[in-house]
Amino acid sequence: MFRKEGIFTEEKECNIRHVGRMINWTSHQISRALDACIAAEVSPELTGMRGLVLGYVVRNTQNDGAVYQRDLENWLHIRRSSVTNLLQGMEQAGFVKRCPVARDARLKSLTATEKGMACFEHIERCINDFEQQLSAGVTEQELQAFQNTLEKFMHNAQAVMEKNN
Repeated sequence: MFRKEGIFTEEKECNIRHVGRMINWTSHQISRALDACIAAEVSPELTGMRGLVLGYVVRNTQNDGAVYQRDLENWLHIRRSSVTNLLQGMEQAGFVKRCPVARDARLKSLTATEKGMACFEHIERCINDFEQQLSAGVTEQELQAFQNTLEKFMHNAQAVMEKNN
């Protein structure tokens, strides 16, 4: 895995900064750690992404709201095919179900199953605990600066995409 003195030591030693690669590595490490936490504490059938989706579906349907696949596409900023695969896996595992909508038979709303509802509170607790552990030793000012910097990176990446499309 990574050397104890730091994941980015090699880049520092070579005086090279590949910001995209550093963000990507960090993102993958965080995803793997969250997946392991949820698998150990909630269900091995759940991942961090599945937990986030389940939480979104539960929270947005609690007050008679409806959630559709396109809502998840927009919320997660991922492609339709990725959301389809994610939802198919969650359906097969019994966490969500798709229900036909009376006004349009082609449209299916998402709801959490009993199994999904039973896992929801555990997932929320697990994610909150994970976020606290992840931000341990980071001041509010550092966190705000980090968020501001990430927003700049996101803006710059979007500008590159627009320029090249």
